[in-house]
Amino acid sequence: MAKISVPNEQEPSPPSSSGVQPNAAVASLAHWSFLIGYVIPFASLIIPLVLLNTTGKEDEFVRANAKEALNLFIFSVIGFIVFGLLCIVLIGIPLIIALAIYILVFPIIAAVQTMSSEMDSKVYQYPLIFRLIN
Repeated sequence: MAKISVPNEQEPSPPSSSGVQPNAAVASLAHWSFLIGYVIPFASLIIPLVLLNTTGKEDEFVRANAKEALNLFIFSVIGFIVFGLLCIVLIGIPLIIALAIYILVFPIIAAVQTMSSEMDSKVYQYPLIFRLIN
């Protein structure tokens, strides 16, 4: 008679420190707010401020992402003002187009990376911007 072997049940492995961030979806909302801003005016300012003053008080990851989104908002407002003035000498037109593409593409990248971030990963930082809020 053939002997049937039952595989041994292994004990579950202990949880590692590199799990998914618990509030990653909430933190990514700060970055998605730039796309929401195309439908709801000033959402790219209001949503990060609300996240900073609510969930950001308890969760450092949400706080850091909200600050980064606010820094992008400040950068974009200043950029549109300066590039708008440079439209007088025609150099501002391609700069405004480049800034608009930047504000469309990089928040999507930031939101996707934030949603898939783990406990030990760094907060996404937008390239080429200055940070007034630390």
